Amino acid sequence: MKAFIVSGGKPKSSLKFYKNIINESDILIAVDKGIELYKKIDIEPDYLIGDLDSASQESIEWAESNDVEIIKYRPEKDFTDIDLAIDFAIEKNSDNIIISGFLGDRLDHIFGAILLLKKYNKLITFKEEFLEISKVPKNFEMNVKTGETWSIFSLTEKTEGIYLNGFKYSLKNGTLFFNNPIGISNETVNKTIEISYEKGCLVYFRWKNLLGVKNNA
Repeated sequence: MKAFIVSGGKPKSSLKFYKNIINESDILIAVDKGIELYKKIDIEPDYLIGDLDSASQESIEWAESNDVEIIKYRPEKDFTDIDLAIDFAIEKNSDNIIISGFLGDRLDHIFGAILLLKKYNKLITFKEEFLEISKVPKNFEMNVKTGETWSIFSLTEKTEGIYLNGFKYSLKNGTLFFNNPIGISNETVNKTIEISYEKGCLVYFRWKNLLGVKNNA
């Protein structure tokens, strides 16, 4: 079951990109101001979640008129809106969760969202047209394009037994430390990359070398 969550950050990708994900998803969720992207492409989500402090009244009324189920929380709460949306998607039996609209001016919001990857065991991917962020499974293989920029970090104090293949800087039984992010700016040199590790937790940033992406339908 795939869920698509649009958060309240500024959309950075083409409308076609978002529409493609929507067409492949089983559950559509807007987080607060994320409802405005759905309104822009005229596709109503199944749910609108959050304290609704940043969504415009016009967008909220559009959601109401299209029978979107609205789940409103008080601003004073112990979880972020994205955290609540992920929990909700998991309650709806989603095991593959894609999140867009997470990039904005607040670096603390972005950092907090990325830290959530360690909390959940489900497949959660923060995705825009040019960037993908996700936790690395212990044995991971992906088809890529050569020349992509990848940064790999430890989300725990240290991650051990790391094996990297298909990158310019390979590793065999390596270790990455949370406080020494030397895994930044690696490069794919093969069309298939492999990552594995024995103990800890890794997260990857995959830059797809797309520049100047605009919100065009």
